[in-house]
Amino acid sequence: MKSHIMRIGGLAMVLAAALAAGAGCEDPSTKFNQEGLAFYKAGDYTRARAAFEEAIAQNPEVGEYYFNRGICEQAIGHWDMAIFNYEMSMRLSPKVVDAYNNAAQCYVEKGDLAKAQQVLVTGTLANPYTGEAFINLGRFFLSRGDTNGARLWLAKAVAADPDNAKAHLEYSQLLLKLGDREKAVAELRKSLHLSPVQPEASATLTELAPTGSQLPPPKPQTK
Repeated sequence: MKSHIMRIGGLAMVLAAALAAGAGCEDPSTKFNQEGLAFYKAGDYTRARAAFEEAIAQNPEVGEYYFNRGICEQAIGHWDMAIFNYEMSMRLSPKVVDAYNNAAQCYVEKGDLAKAQQVLVTGTLANPYTGEAFINLGRFFLSRGDTNGARLWLAKAVAADPDNAKAHLEYSQLLLKLGDREKAVAELRKSLHLSPVQPEASATLTELAPTGSQLPPPKPQTK
């Protein structure tokens, strides 16, 4: 649970930075949202939730406010209330991929794996070109011990979002576990090409395919 809370907490800070740009507008809901994010960062989830509730009362059409209230309910362990808020976020802001993932985590906590999978699939349908939505499904199947399902969805992640370095990295890690070394190295190279500063990935690539190994970089195509 600790790592789970830390992850959603990091996302709250991303939202804080995004919403800070609009803090000077006349909508009073932004002030309550900023207060809620500050309380959340401090670990005071009850006061954070109250602030987000006031933001929603002021402007009930902003999906991020429901998402933020959802992460508070999730941190407290109120799975059903968290799911309700994430569903509201999905309806108002369907491109917030983490709403689907967080809702799925709540369903897992409730023991409803079928519903967790269903909401993650919905996330891919709402975000067909966002690798993170497919990565979430790959991780879900991997956590269930289904490497075939994980491979399917991580392959879809790199196909849907070929410029997503994380998608290539996670796909390469799974391929390596499955023993497909050559394809793993190819995916790892793609990830590093898109995002060169990845020390662990670079070290893995050096170990798997050192200079002069039988796996050289792809040759340039000629007409």
